[in-house]
Amino acid sequence: MKVKMFSKCGRYFGKSNIAAHLEGEINAWLENQPGIKVIDIKQTSCGGSLEPGQHLISVWYETGA
Repeated sequence: MKVKMFSKCGRYFGKSNIAAHLEGEINAWLENQPGIKVIDIKQTSCGGSLEPGQHLISVWYETGA
């Protein structure tokens, strides 16, 4: 089994479009990985009033080879 990690860091103030960036990055990666079988997806986010949000998504998958 293999894992691919996607990570983005937010901004200190104002709206962030992290979800759209991660969505595009993950979809582009999946489109370029024919023949994989996604086993599991996990996500975590952290951050607070003094730190920007940080987001991590891990895609666990198997290859056909």
